[in-house]
Amino acid sequence: MTARSVLIVTRRWARDGGVGAHVIASASALAGSGMRVDVLAARIEPEEQIPGVTLHHRPSLFDRNAPAEVRLGEPTLLHADAAHIHQVDDPDVVRALRRSAPVLVSAHGYTACTSGVYYFRPGQECTRAHGPGCVVNLVARGCAHTTKPQSLPSGYRRTTRELAALEQADLLIAYSSSVDRHLANNGLARRRVIPLFSTMSPRLGSGHEDRRRVVFAGRLASSKGTDVLLRAARDVEGEFVICGDGWQLPALERLARRLGIDHRVSFRGWLGAEELARELAEASVVAVPSLWPEPFGLVGIEAFAAGRPVVASATGGISDWLEDGLSGLLVPPGDAPALSRALDALLSDPLRQRTMGAAGRALVARRFTPASHVEALVDAYDAARAHWQLGRAAEADGAEPVMAPS
Repeated sequence: MTARSVLIVTRRWARDGGVGAHVIASASALAGSGMRVDVLAARIEPEEQIPGVTLHHRPSLFDRNAPAEVRLGEPTLLHADAAHIHQVDDPDVVRALRRSAPVLVSAHGYTACTSGVYYFRPGQECTRAHGPGCVVNLVARGCAHTTKPQSLPSGYRRTTRELAALEQADLLIAYSSSVDRHLANNGLARRRVIPLFSTMSPRLGSGHEDRRRVVFAGRLASSKGTDVLLRAARDVEGEFVICGDGWQLPALERLARRLGIDHRVSFRGWLGAEELARELAEASVVAVPSLWPEPFGLVGIEAFAAGRPVVASATGGISDWLEDGLSGLLVPPGDAPALSRALDALLSDPLRQRTMGAAGRALVARRFTPASHVEALVDAYDAARAHWQLGRAAEADGAEPVMAPS
């Protein structure tokens, strides 16, 4: 039986970041394919109305003092063909949902990692499973990447609980080979990689041959490598546009002044979808200078959809969409001189920009579309349901329940 309805359980229904934008875009694409979509969210803002998508506000979704059934609310909602969880990695919620429907959990990042960033230093991705050995690595090898070590014990306990939720799910969804490897390293066998797609309506810019403009879009946090981009900018003639917000913003503004480049660096803050689409379209080059193993790097395919080339760090899931020399250039993460050389090479060659941008657009049209996303998701829902039904049949026969291998 092909899935006809899905219950999406999510932390928030809001376009306030990559995950939020993805959940809304994915739900809209599913509804557009004819599927009935119900969404349970702890936070809804704004209450965006999408045909075929029904929103249910559950402020108590994360109240662990309440029974999971109370946190989820209306029992009729729990009889969808599949329940798809985003950032609600709670074993109690998974168990409650699984009584009525198969459960899929999306891993948008390195869920089974206490620090959440899953790397020791730029270019050195962690490969270990969550466990007691992480405690030593967090302290001795610096993979915590935090100035507040007092938060690590609670983070470790939270990660242990989240991993238990993943182990109970009928199927896990990753959006890149990098996150899929992370799940495999933790012994989680039932997995699928689902193609993403641009969450914005792309725009096409003009006049690129007359400008030298580099655009960055994302959270302003150390793992994103924005400080490396500014150091690279010191040796690159051109304008640098930083789109995003985060705790690192004041330090980045100070760094730009100290490097003497503040007159050609613009901090635009957090932009709405239309404004960001315009900035990407008018970029000569889009930079993704991440230090951590980027789980995917959605801004990359959004740049490609606008026909712009990308210079990015060779880390994490970036190689899933960027072929070095074809649609952009890869550089070692954290290497400011290499980044400046790659940026300057493309800024100085508008023809190469157009050629690479066209290759990126062709890739997006071929692999990263709403249709391919929906097709892969529905297939995943059906696979999860088949696994869940086997477990139900085993329970009816008095055998041990069939759970997802861990």
